Amino acid sequence: MKIAFVGVGAVGGYFGGRMVERGLDVVFLARPQTARALRDGGLRIESILGDCSIARPNVCGDPAAAAPVDIVFLAVKAYQVTAAAAFAAPAAGANTTVIPLQNGVDAPQAAAAALGQERVLGGLSRIFSERVATGRIRHSDIRPSIAFGEIAGGISERVERIAAHLEPTAGMDVQTSADIVTDMWKKLMLVATLGAVGAAARAPVGVVRSIPSPRLLLQAVAGEIAAVGRARGAKIPPDLPASCLKVFDKLIPETTASMHRDLARGLPSELNEQVGAVIRYGDAAGVATPALDALHAALLPGELRARGEIGFDDIPA
Repeated sequence: MKIAFVGVGAVGGYFGGRMVERGLDVVFLARPQTARALRDGGLRIESILGDCSIARPNVCGDPAAAAPVDIVFLAVKAYQVTAAAAFAAPAAGANTTVIPLQNGVDAPQAAAAALGQERVLGGLSRIFSERVATGRIRHSDIRPSIAFGEIAGGISERVERIAAHLEPTAGMDVQTSADIVTDMWKKLMLVATLGAVGAAARAPVGVVRSIPSPRLLLQAVAGEIAAVGRARGAKIPPDLPASCLKVFDKLIPETTASMHRDLARGLPSELNEQVGAVIRYGDAAGVATPALDALHAALLPGELRARGEIGFDDIPA
């Protein structure tokens, strides 16, 4: 199988690099500036599971030249999925399968608009990593994994075939899901909770989990996301929000979520695609989300400034 990655950052750089290391046929579809940096400097992964260095990754700036690919992994930020899917479209053939790996629950629908619903699976990644420079990825906590499945549910032949092709790959696990929609909501409970509370507190998980009031806020936010997910059909057990705290308790104390890091650095984040999406779905379903409403309101000015929509120095009196 020929595999394409769109996005060579913390997610795509890590998983794509591990697949190259395994010897799989991987091409990175990248814009010209990123493509030049990868060709000149290669791809390097610094990981608690062992480092990896790819001196000459296969990089293509023209997706049509890579066509047809069998699998396209979309590994960009959630707000970039529509553009990334359109960019990747010329690489797709009649039997291409597309697997989005974003946080949130809207990426499959966004990808389908450009690439066709029949091509798109639901997908997610579990990893704590960051791009420290173009082509330089640092992985710091938990064993990375990807999971994917049919949006309608069940384990199809193509899901099994893709999983068999990817396994085993060092430094990562591959999981199939019979209910990927529920799994996407479960992941959103973790990343949006840690990202929003950590960003508002301006503190890593070791701090927010150790102080009673922010710890209670973590559980409240997870509970609101679970309630909205259930209203959307996700099968989330009643005790899962409390279990999120057990996950947070096992993380390295310095751990932060990507949304937190982006907001702290003054960069656009997935605030609207994570917290904002849950609020919108909650409003539509009549499910109250007071903790998320407050966190979104507190973090929104920084998000708007990062996107260039407002400036803090020229606000009218």
